[in-house]
Amino acid sequence: MKEHIINVKKSSITPLFVGREACTPGHSFGPYIRDCYLVHFCLGGRGMLKNKHGTHNVSEGQLFVIRPGEITTYTADMKEPWEYIWVAFRSDEIFFKDECSVFDTPKELDDKLITILDEEILPYEGCLAIIYSLIYQITRRVEADGGDDRVRRIKRYIKYNYMLPITVSSIAERFGFNRTYLYSTFKAKYGIGIKEYITSVRMEKASEFLKSGYTVKQSAHMVGYDDEFNFSKAFKARYGVSPSKL
Repeated sequence: MKEHIINVKKSSITPLFVGREACTPGHSFGPYIRDCYLVHFCLGGRGMLKNKHGTHNVSEGQLFVIRPGEITTYTADMKEPWEYIWVAFRSDEIFFKDECSVFDTPKELDDKLITILDEEILPYEGCLAIIYSLIYQITRRVEADGGDDRVRRIKRYIKYNYMLPITVSSIAERFGFNRTYLYSTFKAKYGIGIKEYITSVRMEKASEFLKSGYTVKQSAHMVGYDDEFNFSKAFKARYGVSPSKL
């Protein structure tokens, strides 16, 4: 089992710890009551979650949510025990109000968490970004699908998923828009092109990370850039200075 405690900073959402474990057959935890949100991402195998809403089967590519105050028990399968990553956080806000406890999870979130766990120094901002992305991925399921509402949802999606390899094309496909129509609709509503908005969100976050003491490479990675040179070029175009000079 591998677990990291996260240094607490002031935020409406406070990440507490993340960890990873490959469970033994039948390994069980509970019944137990948590005082925080605890989310498990199933990387492989399968298991079962039991709460007040019933018994839920969980398998690879899914996640399950434990809410504060819930009595829960979760158990690894005897033949194919699960391996999972967990994220715990506290918040004054209430999330995941519906009765559903198990959700499909985008693979990129699993990959991002694995990357974070491999860091020697656990990045608080990276964990916070993952939690925001997680909240978006779950809560978007219950939102309406109207055209104007979809544009608003796209703006929220970018805000909470800037750390992922998102592009205008991938967003258009995800939300069922023609790329050209998406560009004109987004710009008409918000006064900025969608590509420019993605870059703007990333650069603002990168500036925060750099001012917090993270390196250019770390900051680039945490806002979705694999190439440090391209990140530095975009940052300088935005702020007029190299990120290394900030």
